[in-house]
Amino acid sequence: MKKLINPSSILVTLLIVVILFFSVKKSYKEYLDKNKIKSNPKITFGYITDYYEIGLANYYLDYQYSVDGNLYKKEVSSDVIYKKCEYDNWCINKKIYVRYFVDDPSISEPILDSIVN
Repeated sequence: MKKLINPSSILVTLLIVVILFFSVKKSYKEYLDKNKIKSNPKITFGYITDYYEIGLANYYLDYQYSVDGNLYKKEVSSDVIYKKCEYDNWCINKKIYVRYFVDDPSISEPILDSIVN
């Protein structure tokens, strides 16, 4: 007797493949961006605009910086935990140094341990 493939299992498998594809694509872009920054970096300063936690251990940092009169806003997953910032916002509007790619200043990364008063 021939066994038919369940349509719901095909749908679940397809959904998993799509999720994996976009996850790998995002990771690869982050890898390329980091290499671009390393190849031709410049440092400027910016300001932390938000810091928050989603889930139990996923911290995010929003920051903005300006290069040649253009304002850039970015969000990154923060591997540095600013314990006091999440609840009393002590780091909001603090100066932070930002490393960016000279040829495309929209590609950047904050120097996470560089908060300045």
